[in-house]
Amino acid sequence: MKIKIRKKYLIFPVNTLSSYKKMTIALGEETRYTLNIRLDHFSPNFYAYIDVSQYTGKTITVSVDPKMEFSFSESDIMDIPSLYKESYRPQVHFTAKNGWINDPNGLIYFDGKYHMFYQYNPCENKWNNMHWGHAVSTDMLHWEETDVALFPDKTGAMFSGCAIVDEKNLLGVQKGDTPTVLLYYTATTPFSQYLAYSTDALKTIRKYSDSPIIPHIVGSNRDPKVVFCEEWNAYAMALYLEEDIYGIFRSDDLLRWELVQKLSLSSDNECPDLFPINADNGNRKWVFIGARDRYLIGEMKDGGFFPIQEAQSLHYGESAYAGQTFSGMPNGRVVRIDWEKWRISPPNIRGQMSFPAELTLKEIDGVYYIHALPIKEIESLYDKNEWMENITVLRDIPKRISLDRAPYMIKMNIEPAVSTQLALKIFGIDILFDKMENRVKLSDKSAPVTLTSNIWEIVLIVDRCSVELYLDGGKIYLGTVDEKTYCDYNLPYLEMISTTDCAIKTVEMHSLKSIWGD
Repeated sequence: MKIKIRKKYLIFPVNTLSSYKKMTIALGEETRYTLNIRLDHFSPNFYAYIDVSQYTGKTITVSVDPKMEFSFSESDIMDIPSLYKESYRPQVHFTAKNGWINDPNGLIYFDGKYHMFYQYNPCENKWNNMHWGHAVSTDMLHWEETDVALFPDKTGAMFSGCAIVDEKNLLGVQKGDTPTVLLYYTATTPFSQYLAYSTDALKTIRKYSDSPIIPHIVGSNRDPKVVFCEEWNAYAMALYLEEDIYGIFRSDDLLRWELVQKLSLSSDNECPDLFPINADNGNRKWVFIGARDRYLIGEMKDGGFFPIQEAQSLHYGESAYAGQTFSGMPNGRVVRIDWEKWRISPPNIRGQMSFPAELTLKEIDGVYYIHALPIKEIESLYDKNEWMENITVLRDIPKRISLDRAPYMIKMNIEPAVSTQLALKIFGIDILFDKMENRVKLSDKSAPVTLTSNIWEIVLIVDRCSVELYLDGGKIYLGTVDEKTYCDYNLPYLEMISTTDCAIKTVEMHSLKSIWGD
């Protein structure tokens, strides 16, 4: 079928239970774009918006294998019923308008704006057809979804990567006074590392070459993270290799990379992040962290990254994955976003980004720990605010506090007895704090509680179908997105039940305005 492109999207009917078909888009005799798509002409339950703006004014050929009857429509916008008001749509977490998202990619602050790229499948609410989606924000809270940044091509699918500014114009492609932004990513045929760039503040993006900057090394080597290393006066790249092995590479020109070290991070793999951070004692350290939030604290020296202590865990559970810190953050802030996996499957979207968290590094009894807490910008979302002090939850007698039917940020300082088990129920979601076993349980996941004081410092962000829980100043982080953390707004209250008399020193509750507006 030949189609002259006049609008931004071609819209195809899909059924997420139908078999995959191979859709090919050709320009002239050249195949430009291939998708695995569950086309269903007769009983669709999803509509795939395929961005074809790069072909505007041109005639493309669309073919499907196996051959079948199919139809399409055209639009310049995503006309999705009740967009951002769907019953399952998170209200303070980023989600794509339509389709699947996973790993955050290329997080960067540049020219007064925050850019978030991400793994994206426009064809359904399941993983496949990896593109780089792109969203822009001025506050890390309110995101505007923009054009797809990277499309699958003859080099394969567009897997995860990072962004960095070419401050010294080492590539020599800068135009005017606007520095070039580089996007490092993995393409999959075979797994190799590639480079794209933008000379106009990420309005348009070009692939640098059809040849990789780092050819295939082993297995599914992928997910480059690039950062400038002052200790080397050069650039460092962390790259996942295989099993629990990562590589550290060095470059003076951002193009030629030398493998200087292989590094093992037990019980982790994929999506490394590497960044410097100043500890609370003033010491500068480096953090190496994997997709599952196992992290090493160390130093960068000639020869690579050198850990100074055993690996620690930040996140417990399986929802948060592939976290990445922003490049180019002002004032030395270290802020990251991770992908929160959904174990529920609403009709047209799946996957959300975590609420942005600011990282700090604290030394406790000679050991360094990362701490993560929601960014201070969350205060701009506060709607209704309530504070309470010196509440006693009597043994086995429930205490309830009414809530609005809205997202919430809740802070609690609790002074439990040695044998206390305190159960919270928020919109029907169960959270258990067990002082005897020193554990906290959320949904079917739990985390050890190793507190540095006798007070439980609890921070919760509760959205439509997720809970993020931070303990002990953010030293412990537990997040879950599943059917057990879906807010039941028929139960608009916070209920507390304790096995002993329990002193709640303070409760601070803030209902949150939607990031999508009214």
